[in-house]
Amino acid sequence: MKKLVVSCALLAGLAACQTTDNVVRNTNVNLLSLPKPELAVGDSYAYYRNGDHEIATVTAKGDGVYSFEVTEGPGAGCSYDGEGFLSPDVKWENCDGSTGTQTLTQTGEIWPLKVGNTVSYAGEGTDGADSCSFKRDCSVIGTAMVTIGTGTIPTYEVVCKDGSNTRTWFYSQSHKWPVKYTKVHKKRGLVDQREIDLGQKVG
Repeated sequence: MKKLVVSCALLAGLAACQTTDNVVRNTNVNLLSLPKPELAVGDSYAYYRNGDHEIATVTAKGDGVYSFEVTEGPGAGCSYDGEGFLSPDVKWENCDGSTGTQTLTQTGEIWPLKVGNTVSYAGEGTDGADSCSFKRDCSVIGTAMVTIGTGTIPTYEVVCKDGSNTRTWFYSQSHKWPVKYTKVHKKRGLVDQREIDLGQKVG
């Protein structure tokens, strides 16, 4: 177990496939295991969040922890620290009106990604004046083909569930950042959807 500080609050001919928007699941895609990407200060993630263009930039790098700032788009001014991938953030400030920190315990290791790998996070902390706690369970559930613009990208699909939300990431061998991310609230429906900016037209 390792302990960190994190937040409460980043084809034809296929049989038996399930399609959601631009995602085709249960494909016969064979992928090599995918190591955790290495980020560097200055790296930027350009994406569309619910149709709005945003850019998040790595502003600092520590021992397994990065600092990020949203430098463009509706979320500009949000800053957060964390692992930068599936794990909740170390701390966050001015992110959708929220500021806080949390202590996290991690069980298991999901990286390098391959089907069947799992990890769990349990934590408690503060979000503004409120205390909060959670448990998040993540699993690489399979592979999927994700269409972004005119290109179709083979990915691993990682699903994380907690008491309130289901989060899904799609990671590719050819991109450092997730090509697609969704967060769905159990009671309110879709809360957040992001797609990497590969020059596609949105809206």
